Amino acid sequence: MAGTEDATIGRAGMRPASHHLNVLDADECWARLRQHDLGRISFVSEGWPRIFPVNYAAGEGAIVFRTAPGAKLTYGPSARVCFEIDGVDIWSGSGWSVMATGVLEDITDLSDDRGQRLRKLAVHPVAPGEKMHWLSLTPQELSGRSFKGGWFIPGAYVG
Repeated sequence: MAGTEDATIGRAGMRPASHHLNVLDADECWARLRQHDLGRISFVSEGWPRIFPVNYAAGEGAIVFRTAPGAKLTYGPSARVCFEIDGVDIWSGSGWSVMATGVLEDITDLSDDRGQRLRKLAVHPVAPGEKMHWLSLTPQELSGRSFKGGWFIPGAYVG
């Protein structure tokens, strides 16, 4: 019967593993942020958007990282920024991402209790050099997505 086929069924009975992205709530986003330590921060530097990998820590409602003098320290503080982490499992065909946006703050010399607590978070930069300056993002927006891609076949998974 033409036109009555299930549009979700592919060849040989395969069907998409997921038809949509799953929205992660704020608690799930923070949990993923706390479970990882490598992300990307983006902002405009010298008139162009730039993306920088950073080792970070999440806690106290903020994302913090350390840096040396350079573009992040020159253009980051007081800038509107976007921070992102993601992950993928090629074997299961699943993936996720978390994005945080807000204004970046230099907390290196902040003497209040919160600034001191943020600087106690365990940030371990992998890149060489002395990273003596602390930058913090308290997200004004925090969002996350997860998905399951690929195709399911009865009795098997094809990514």
